[in-house]
Amino acid sequence: MDPNVCYTVYVHHVAVRSVPVRVAMHVSRSLLATVLFATVTAAASLSFAGSVCGTVRDATTLAPVPQAAIFLFDNASQYTGLYAGTDVAGHYCVNNVPDGTYTLQVKVNNYITANIPNVVVKTTTGVDVDIHPRFALAQPWPNPASSSVTFRLSAQPDADVHLDVFDVAGRRVYGWRGRVSVAGERTIEWNLRDFNGNDLKSGIYFVRLNSADGTLVRRFVRLR
Repeated sequence: MDPNVCYTVYVHHVAVRSVPVRVAMHVSRSLLATVLFATVTAAASLSFAGSVCGTVRDATTLAPVPQAAIFLFDNASQYTGLYAGTDVAGHYCVNNVPDGTYTLQVKVNNYITANIPNVVVKTTTGVDVDIHPRFALAQPWPNPASSSVTFRLSAQPDADVHLDVFDVAGRRVYGWRGRVSVAGERTIEWNLRDFNGNDLKSGIYFVRLNSADGTLVRRFVRLR
């Protein structure tokens, strides 16, 4: 009885259990090959190229802008979930960006939102952004001015603004009324002639910008 019992157990172990083991090994190898193929295919179709890095600056003063939020959108204008923030030096890096073309968006309080389209990522890509304050008047340029002077301003998109120039006696010698662009920017070039078409005298002049956001004043010198 004992040998028969042992033989029965041996047959059950070899004849019944050995075949499933071989089949299981065959299935495991096929599954492993499938997983490896899928992994390689996925890696080839979704290549993480690196980063988008750069600096965000104030377009008026060229000073770095900290605490700005940077977002990446795909070609369908869908948010990718990739983002970064600027440090105290205005520097940022968006990491783990797949190959492709994106729109980079920069947002920060008291500045006009900036959108930079067609950012192509294949390797680490550098994108520096100058953003415009919601209300600003750059220093007149050139200063001193001899034949003409340029005023560069920022305000709320499509805002109504007034720009006036006064001499040291408070007399208004130039005026401009209008709206800024939808991007919130406007550049005005003046030939340094007053309302009567006369050349301005040499001296100090004051530029005043008014809008719903407030009033700003800058100074420049006219040299003849």
